[in-house]
Amino acid sequence: MKKVPKMTADHKLNRLQFVKDNLNTQWDKVAFSDEKKWNLDGPDGYRSYWRDLRKDPLKRNFGGGSLMVWAGFCGGKKLKLQFISTRENSKSYQKTLQASVVPFFRNRRRTHIFQQDNASIHRSKSTMKWFKEKRISVMKWPACSPDLNPIENLWGILVRRVYRHGQQYNSVQELKDALQVQWDAITADELKNLAASMPNRMFQVIQQNGGETSY
Repeated sequence: MKKVPKMTADHKLNRLQFVKDNLNTQWDKVAFSDEKKWNLDGPDGYRSYWRDLRKDPLKRNFGGGSLMVWAGFCGGKKLKLQFISTRENSKSYQKTLQASVVPFFRNRRRTHIFQQDNASIHRSKSTMKWFKEKRISVMKWPACSPDLNPIENLWGILVRRVYRHGQQYNSVQELKDALQVQWDAITADELKNLAASMPNRMFQVIQQNGGETSY
């Protein structure tokens, strides 16, 4: 999966503090989220995803087309997949949240929490004000920690299925359709297993003194 960026001593201390702060967190009540770029001709890099080394990597016969996708899940439930701009800003991000996160949190505001990384549009004053107005709690997330977000593993599952057998796509709409089909096919058990991996991720952070986990 996506490698953790190079961490400083402060990053590791913050990750350890994150573990301490979340020893009693019910991970099936955390809505994990992320954005990902998808290409018509295959994934961005093979180092990021498991593949069979006995088989040839995907051949990029053509290029140019891509799209951005926002996704989220909580416990065994998927949030509505969103196709977003490659030039997102705080306002457009809030529109994405309005379309997918607000409906999910409508009856869960007191029991659930939302996770996002520390991208500038996620943590902007405008976006944090938006969360406050919507009464949605946001988890404090440590920097340089994609390995702690199980949605990264969910992207890996989708990549393997969307690009199975070296599949390439002739149009953005064709790729969108394929993504939606595979997103809809993700099972509740797969999602629950990903959420259930969080205690092991926390334990590995402690084992590594705040360093990178194997997830």
